[in-house]
Amino acid sequence: MPYSLSDLIYLFFVYSFIGWLWETVYCSIQDRRFDYRGFLFGPYCPVYGFAVTTVLVFTEPFQDNLLGLFLSGIVIATAFEYFAGWLLESFFHMKLWDYSREFGNIKGRIAPLISLFWGIGIVILVCLIQPIVMAVILKMNDWWAGLIVLVMLSDLVWTVTDTVQFHEAALALEEHIRAEQENIRESVRQEVDDLAEQAELISQRLAEFRLHLDDFLHAKSIRPFRLNQRRLLKNYSKFKEIDAPFVTEVRKQAASFKDKAKKK
Repeated sequence: MPYSLSDLIYLFFVYSFIGWLWETVYCSIQDRRFDYRGFLFGPYCPVYGFAVTTVLVFTEPFQDNLLGLFLSGIVIATAFEYFAGWLLESFFHMKLWDYSREFGNIKGRIAPLISLFWGIGIVILVCLIQPIVMAVILKMNDWWAGLIVLVMLSDLVWTVTDTVQFHEAALALEEHIRAEQENIRESVRQEVDDLAEQAELISQRLAEFRLHLDDFLHAKSIRPFRLNQRRLLKNYSKFKEIDAPFVTEVRKQAASFKDKAKKK
């Protein structure tokens, strides 16, 4: 079935929202706290919208054949996920997912088991979900599509600008953290002569520093990350700031220390 331009816009928006809803609910249950997912600020994950819309368009010749639909879905969805991962890493210097521990993965961006999941999901999508979604879309007025484009484009422009600033802030924060940790090491070396005691004391103080990292930043009037930037760090456990790996690791360790402290 051919799609009009407004149909494609509605499909993109609907599946972006469904993808955001699914990720938010699933990850919130998994992490036992509310996770507001998505690269953009609004309640939608465009990667799902782009992926599903692309799949629906390019699998159309195979939609009457379950095996053809399954195989074409795997190929198209996997290619799209690899491209999306490459795009984030190359232009925004970040990773929002990492399949490095999965068998047969390629650069942590795609993996066979995940691709199999996409194939099954696409069969379910085309056969069960898409007919319902399309029935709703056909009742919509076309002018709503223009409003959706305006809102999501505005969000995209703001997020891209914010992400560039986020990268710059991460690099600056990395310098502050490295300098403070070096100060801790130097202070311990001046206090204690024994190398074994030095190592133990340095380890303890670094752990305390990471636990109270937010207090340190507040005391130094360092507040590099804004709301959406902190949301990405908090809600994506696989998040990596590629050019500032130390910041990523320290914030993960700080979160881990905080979780352990809450359990005690």
